[in-house]
Amino acid sequence: MFIDSHAHFDLILENKDISEEELFYELGKNQITRAVQIAIEPQGFQWARDFARKHKHNGILFTTGIHPSTHAREKDLAGQSDFIEDVMGSPDRGLFFGVGECGLDYYRLRQPKDMQMQSFEHQIDLAKKHNMPVIIHSRDAMDDTIALLEKKAPLKGVMHCFPGSPEDAKKIMDLGLYISFAGNVTYKKAETLQDSAQYVPLDRMLIETDAPFLTPVPMRGKKNRPHYVTYTYHFIAELRKEPLNILAEAVRENFNRLCDAL
Repeated sequence: MFIDSHAHFDLILENKDISEEELFYELGKNQITRAVQIAIEPQGFQWARDFARKHKHNGILFTTGIHPSTHAREKDLAGQSDFIEDVMGSPDRGLFFGVGECGLDYYRLRQPKDMQMQSFEHQIDLAKKHNMPVIIHSRDAMDDTIALLEKKAPLKGVMHCFPGSPEDAKKIMDLGLYISFAGNVTYKKAETLQDSAQYVPLDRMLIETDAPFLTPVPMRGKKNRPHYVTYTYHFIAELRKEPLNILAEAVRENFNRLCDAL
C-alpha cells in the first residue's frame, strides 16, 4: 500500500542496531510494498545494486548518485557514467530507479560551489542521456538549483525532501518534476513546508523517509526507519483532509509513472 521513495538502507544497517530480517519484517507488517535504496557516493554503488538484487522480491529499487557533500573527482564522475552504462545493459536495468541523489547543498558547504555545480550538471546529463529520473537534493540553494534545472529542461525526476515554499514548489513542478515530502513535514515549526504539502496536487507528490534521518512525529528522537513512512502518510492525509487510501494510491501512481521505463 505504501511506498518509501527515498531511504539509505546502507546507513541504517551499518549501525547494526537492526538486522535486515527485522527491517524487512517491519516493512511487510506496515504494508510498505516499494522502497528505493539511494546511493550517495561511488563506494556505495555496487552495494546498492547488490542490495536491490537481493531484495527485489521485496520491491527494492536502487539509484547511483554523488551527493553534493561528497568530493566529486573527474574519475568519480567518469566511473559513475561507466557504472550506469553497465547497469543499463544488464538485467538490473529493471531495478534501477534513477540518478542521484545529487544537487546543491550550501548549508554546510562541504564542497566548493563550483564542484557541486559540475557534479550536479554531470548527473542531470546522465539522467537525460538514459531517460531516467534525477533525484535532486537542494539545501539553502533553491535559486541556483532551479536555475540549473531550467537550463537543463526538459527532464524527469523528483526533488527529494522538499525544503521550500509553495512558490518554490510551483517552479519545480513547472519543470515537470515531482515533489517528495519527508518526515520533517510533521514537525511543529514546519509551517511553510506544511503549506507546500497542502499546495502540491496529488498527481505530483511522493512521500519518503530519508531514513535514517528526519524521523517523523511521533517517533522523532529515534533513528528513522523506512516503515515510519506511514506516519508521514497519515500526517499529510490529515493535513490535506483527504482519505489515506486516496493519498497512498496517488503516490503509487506517481511512483509508477517515474518507473514507467523499468
